[in-house]
Amino acid sequence: MSEGGFHRDRLESGITILAEEVPGVRSAALGVWIGSGSRNEEPEQCGLSHFIEHMVFKGTETRSAFDIARSLEAVGGHLDAFSSKEYTCYYGRVLDEHLPLAVDVLSDIVCHSVFADKDIEREKKVVLDEIRALEDTPDDEIHDLFASVVWKGHSLGRSILGTRETVGAFTRDDVARYFRENYVAPSVIVSVAGSFDYQALLDLVARSFKLPAGPAPSQDSPVPAYARSVEVTERRLSQEYFCVGTRGVSYNHELRHALLVMNVAMGGGASSRLFQRVREEEGLAYSVFTYADFLRDSGIFGASAGVDPGSTRRALDVVLEEFEKAVESGLSEAEVLGAKEQLKGSLVLGLESMSNRMTRLARSEIYYGRYVPVDELVARIDAVSVQNAGRAAELMLDRRHLSVVALGPASRAEIEGSL
Repeated sequence: MSEGGFHRDRLESGITILAEEVPGVRSAALGVWIGSGSRNEEPEQCGLSHFIEHMVFKGTETRSAFDIARSLEAVGGHLDAFSSKEYTCYYGRVLDEHLPLAVDVLSDIVCHSVFADKDIEREKKVVLDEIRALEDTPDDEIHDLFASVVWKGHSLGRSILGTRETVGAFTRDDVARYFRENYVAPSVIVSVAGSFDYQALLDLVARSFKLPAGPAPSQDSPVPAYARSVEVTERRLSQEYFCVGTRGVSYNHELRHALLVMNVAMGGGASSRLFQRVREEEGLAYSVFTYADFLRDSGIFGASAGVDPGSTRRALDVVLEEFEKAVESGLSEAEVLGAKEQLKGSLVLGLESMSNRMTRLARSEIYYGRYVPVDELVARIDAVSVQNAGRAAELMLDRRHLSVVALGPASRAEIEGSL
């Protein structure tokens, strides 16, 4: 199937190919998306998707780790990967003339990694250092702690990195088994954006990616009911970090775009309510923001800040006051219009990046099962009314449903005093 510059095909193996031809560019971004992330892991496997993401760069049947690292760098390109809760992505950016090389390298690491015992033991140390680095970065760690409350008792609530105990216990058999079960053709999307000949690309991908036929890993892992909670981790830090929020909505929820608009208005930039009130008017925090993430059947919404420990109670009070105002009075027409323009500007400006286009193709397929034109997304944003933005505020900002997670020197009594 093709539409304008967009192409979609499913190979006989089960791999889905998505491609967007962009006139006037000399580069291409290629991503290989595996439909498996930390959500697919059992408790003892926590961190295994991320660990495999590391391991595929450590050597294949024909390339050493150095060969892999040098492959795209040597032609001015870039090679990298990331893991998430619902998928893992390996990607490269190159000049269009080097796209065949990018296909060769990415197919090699995804299909032919060897997972040598010595490399596994060495990489455990690297990932354990990554976990320790997260623990030394409280403004990042607070979001893992918040997720563990929002999705308590579910794999979505566990860290993508894993724990010291689970990572330390991984064996080659664990890695190889998880790889066999999850890296199967029906679970793979290859997305490309930029300059290329599509038929040549299609033939190249078909020849290069040789993966088992399946079945694809199950995505059925019902999310347990949400219950508001207060979790306080006392630690000697120079600041107090907190998140306050609730369970969000899925990618396909009717209020998703209204929630995006509300999120921007409340904490999406320097003109947002929280930034203006918390930072500009009261000087309580250098950084304060809201965020909304969406998954297949769930989501998360929160406000986060790092403050002087002596200002913790006041900062939380101010955030909750602004939430209450939004619930009781809604958002103004000017706020909604400004947020919509900000979202549309960010979306359209992002199209100048081939990597962003490649990512948008894959996520559209993962969450909508189809290509979603930019004009359709812009229309959905334009269609958000003041009333729907207010509904999103009522759904996300109602004090009765809010959980609070705090990390720093403040006591539980100080945090609970704001609720």
